[in-house]
Amino acid sequence: MAESSPHRESTVEAWSTNTHVVREFDRPVRVSDAVMETLIEAVEEWPELSRSPTVFEFVDKDNLDGLFKTRAVDEISHTPSVEFLFQGALVTVMYASTVRVIVERDA
Repeated sequence: MAESSPHRESTVEAWSTNTHVVREFDRPVRVSDAVMETLIEAVEEWPELSRSPTVFEFVDKDNLDGLFKTRAVDEISHTPSVEFLFQGALVTVMYASTVRVIVERDA
């Protein structure tokens, strides 16, 4: 399924299961915006993730964007990646020609 966001021209590929929310964003996209958008969707899908702190208090947008450099990877691989926990869910960010954000919770 492909979605368009009104504040961005790039296409977002999106899919979900009982334990995963996955969003893939075309570059250029700010990594922090991709993470925030995906986490907000995960919180909407799984209300137990809405405990304190909120997504906006948890993700440091300025520093998250600094984790990745424009030429850090080639056009086909999704590395480097970063993982962190948010409200007990594992968040993985993979960066290549697209930015993929995966939120995984225990079943």
